[in-house]
This record gives sequence, C-alpha cells and structure tokens, in this order.
Amino acid sequence: MCNPLHGHGSHRDGCEHLISIIIVASLLISVFSPIATMADPDPCLVVYPDVPCVYHYDVTEYYTVGPGHPLYDPVYDRGGAVLLEVGTDEIDESIYQAPYLTGFEPSVDGNDGYVFTGTYFGIIIDGFSNEPTTYENILVVFDQFAPSSCAPHITVEGVPLEVYVYAAGNLAVMTPTPGGNNYSDTMILDIGWWGCYGVHIWAFADENHNGILDGGECFTAYSHDAMVPAEEKTWGWIKSIRQ
Repeated sequence: MCNPLHGHGSHRDGCEHLISIIIVASLLISVFSPIATMADPDPCLVVYPDVPCVYHYDVTEYYTVGPGHPLYDPVYDRGGAVLLEVGTDEIDESIYQAPYLTGFEPSVDGNDGYVFTGTYFGIIIDGFSNEPTTYENILVVFDQFAPSSCAPHITVEGVPLEVYVYAAGNLAVMTPTPGGNNYSDTMILDIGWWGCYGVHIWAFADENHNGILDGGECFTAYSHDAMVPAEEKTWGWIKSIRQ
C-alpha cells in the first residue's frame, strides 16, 4: 500500500505523485459529471383564476370525450366534455383544481392554459403535489403580453409592480385532496392590470434563487380584456382609451 507517511526517497515521491493524480481525477469527475452539474428543475405551480375560465389544451397531450364514450365520467364533466391524457387515458387532476373551470378547447399557437376575461381578479397559486412538500421562494411571472409591443400596468395586492415578477414567498402543501391521492394548498393574490389586450401569468419555485426558471414550461393563466380588440394594428387606439 502507498503511504506517504512511511518510506523515503523515490518511494515517497511516487506516493505523492499518485495521490496528486487521484485528487485531480476526483476534481475532474466532480466538475464534469452529469450528476454533479445537472441542476434540479425548478418546480412549477398550478395557476388559475377565481373567475370562470376555459382550459386550452395541447392536442398532443390531451383529448376530450363526451357522454356515451366508455371513458366518460360525469364527475369530471366540464361544459359537456371530460379531459383525458393522451397515451394513458387518465384524468389530470391538477387541471381540474380550478373551481370555476367551465370547459375545454384545443389551444392555438401553443397558447395552453386557463383562459378567462377580466382585468381585476384573484389569481390562485396551487401547490398541487403527489406528496406533502414546501415550495420556497415562489415567483409569479407576468409575460407574453398582447400586443407584443405593449407594456401593461400591473398591481398585486394593490401595489404597482416595478418589474413583471412578484415574489410570493413560500407555500407549505400538507392538505390531502378530496380523492386522497394528492395534496393541495393554495395562496391567492389580488391582481389588477391595464394597457394591453392580454397578459399571461405563471409561477414557479425559484429554489436556487437565481431568478430564472430552470426547467420546462409551467401552467399558464391568460387574462384578456374583453373591451380591447386583439389586433396588433389597434395598439394606438388601445393606448388612447387606457390612459
């Protein structure tokens, strides 16, 4: 066995050289190992309004069935249809968390999520999970404004936002859902906005505090103003009526 505390001369020098090689190799493994370098994705939270909404779904991920279909379950009927996952034919319980969900429609241009009308509402942040957990450093993000050239005025709990991100704090999720298979606790924020046709809202737990979503896309709630036309060409008129 090589022991640098014993021996002398070339034997000891050889031991020290071998140890140096081992240390360097260990550092290289720690730096370049996928396990060491791959950050855990930031958890997304379910976000939906406290007003009537329709869920726009990706047709590659979900499909709907109606009465008479063998997979139809009236308990999950919203607007005459039940939403099922492609491939598994299962119910996505997280989507059904929205208490005022009225139906489903295929999404257009990748605009998935809860769609609703109104510029003053409560947005519910739901920590839906399959086990008890605590989400830390939740950030609520406002983006993908329509028209893309607009810059809306947004308030959260009556306070104007200086940037389009709101730090909502932590959320402990400990309450079993009625079905008993998952857990859900929520927080609700009073939102007001104006100056655009539409605003997307989503939330994630920024657990590494870098201010960036490390992971895939999150659930989105899309609020639009029924009093404002959606066309890009009307933006000058939009500004004139909202100022």
